[in-house]
Amino acid sequence: MSSVVLVAHGKLANEMKNSAEMIFGELSDFQTVEFLKEDGFDSLKEKLQQVLNQTDESVIILADLFGGTPFNASCGLAMEYPKKKIEVISGMSLPLVLETATVYTDREAKAVADYLQEIASDTVRTFVIEEDDEEEL
Repeated sequence: MSSVVLVAHGKLANEMKNSAEMIFGELSDFQTVEFLKEDGFDSLKEKLQQVLNQTDESVIILADLFGGTPFNASCGLAMEYPKKKIEVISGMSLPLVLETATVYTDREAKAVADYLQEIASDTVRTFVIEEDDEEEL
């Protein structure tokens, strides 16, 4: 089993969890960390550290943007604590959070991260109107 942390700019992480719970049900094992205007890199890292200290399991961190402060702070902690087996994934979206909810309890963080990477492109779709060969009168 893995622990899950959602981290993002503003209140996105909390609202992403709330939205996922509307669809999936309670996600009590999911923790959220907000990166607010008054926060800096170090204060965000401290917030993440406090959440990570609450578990001995492997950890999946879903961050909003690749290269953003939440992602970079998470990567910094993953490098500082390699024994924690922290996997950091960018591009947090509602479909990825829901997919994580379906698999995190029976897989290690690395397996969940690999799975999410594999299916991520399937979560983005375009609506296309099929044109009919016959003209409607």
